[in-house]
Amino acid sequence: MVTTAALPLLLGIALALAARFVLPAASPVLTLLWAALLLFFYWDTLGPPGMPPAAASQKLIYLAFAGIVIGLLPERVLGRATSLLAVIVFAAAFLWLGWRRLAGGSLDLQLIAALAVGLLTLIGAAMVVAQEASPSPSAEEPFLAPAAVLALSLAGAIVSVLGASIVTGQLLGSLAALVGGWCLVQYVVMLRGGAAAAWSRGVEFLLLYAAATVLVQVALLAPKANPAALILSSLPLHVVALVCGPLQNLLPGARPLRPLVAGILIAVPAILAIVTAIVWAPHGAALGFS
Repeated sequence: MVTTAALPLLLGIALALAARFVLPAASPVLTLLWAALLLFFYWDTLGPPGMPPAAASQKLIYLAFAGIVIGLLPERVLGRATSLLAVIVFAAAFLWLGWRRLAGGSLDLQLIAALAVGLLTLIGAAMVVAQEASPSPSAEEPFLAPAAVLALSLAGAIVSVLGASIVTGQLLGSLAALVGGWCLVQYVVMLRGGAAAAWSRGVEFLLLYAAATVLVQVALLAPKANPAALILSSLPLHVVALVCGPLQNLLPGARPLRPLVAGILIAVPAILAIVTAIVWAPHGAALGFS
């Protein structure tokens, strides 16, 4: 609980305070700090990377390195090509993680769910990074991408643990706590009349890529993960586009409530994923469900 939840939560708070008082939110130094903490949790949870990686879980840290390299590209480069780049690197990550399953040729329910999760995360991530920053951002805008990563990571963590994949569940839980610490500070800043800091393009891409690739790995290899819960876990990314469009009218006029309501809307698929995973867990009866 300390390394999976408490420590990343405190470090997320520290990052948000650094963005508030020390560094600009778009600073490459802040992106490096996010990258360093991400690698720390990968290393702490999965161990040092093998060369070459002998298992799919060891590939995740290499994918994190790839996300960091892309996230450190100049902002003007990411601004023009992030959506296309997201499609390419997410597709490459899925093929690298799942080529053995795909080469096996057996199209079972788990592989169908993994293909659906891979496609949905690819499309959802491309939609999130394609969102343009407004000249006068609304109160909820800085929270949309963090809320999507938080919801996806939290749902994926619980689905992973209940699907007999503890290690990836711990990693996703750490990501959720890290992002949660950031969101907490930014929301307090907004309540005190300040402006919440938005993620830079690089940080947004890095964390989306990290969370989505771990979820894809769970979908491919967690032996007992519920297929429906996995698919639902990938949908918070898609709700971001809806909150910016058709669901915009559901947001209240009161400034402090807009990020909360937007976050709840983004979290709806994640909540459904968690409920589904608990109710249909292999040992659901022991948890109080039939």
